[in-house]
Amino acid sequence: MIEGKPIVITYRPGQKYVLLALVLAAVAALLVVGKLWGTALSNQQLAEMLRLEEKTVELQAQLDDKSAELSRVALSAEVDMAALEKSRQEMIGLQQQIYQRDEELELYRELLQDNNQPNGLSVSDLNLSVLEDGRIRYRWVARQKTAKMKTLSVYADMWVIGRQGEEEVTLSLADIDDEVKRLPLKREFKYFSIIQGILKLPEDFEPEKVRVALRYTWMDKFQSDQKFDWKIEE
Repeated sequence: MIEGKPIVITYRPGQKYVLLALVLAAVAALLVVGKLWGTALSNQQLAEMLRLEEKTVELQAQLDDKSAELSRVALSAEVDMAALEKSRQEMIGLQQQIYQRDEELELYRELLQDNNQPNGLSVSDLNLSVLEDGRIRYRWVARQKTAKMKTLSVYADMWVIGRQGEEEVTLSLADIDDEVKRLPLKREFKYFSIIQGILKLPEDFEPEKVRVALRYTWMDKFQSDQKFDWKIEE
């Protein structure tokens, strides 16, 4: 009968500390990689924000020059009305560009400070206000957060949900915004896109909710589908 030889396992007291050190090193490496990725993303957004700030300063300088030119023309003994109107329109255009740049800068600041933005597509900053003629101005922001943060094509749909009499009714944006001929709207953006326009609601319609849905152009399913209470800003 052959007797089995006992197997001897050598115990090394320092072995568990080596394993523990390896595990801690791996965890630390993962944390460093995550932090570097987040820093790279923030730096990219910061660079874009600085570029917009420089553009805003440039536009403001152009606006100041145009304002001085307009004053000179207006004080001239022989006022050229065509030149005056041209200068005025150019000033309006510059003011609109500055306003748009200011909006974009504010959104970049929000992105840099927002650590809770979900991955993928999302909607934020819905704003509704009443015009003098009773129509409704709307504005909202489509945002995206991805690993590579590159410019992508997105489809956007919007509906207003409410009641006509006793019935619940859903109105498509194409039915209540004269500038929208068909849906979905197509936008291309890296960080965000501002969607705005003017709504003309039926007289007997009582709005209750706004629904906004986003999806990438190569996908059939919505990546973001959100509802907001109908709330008019004072």
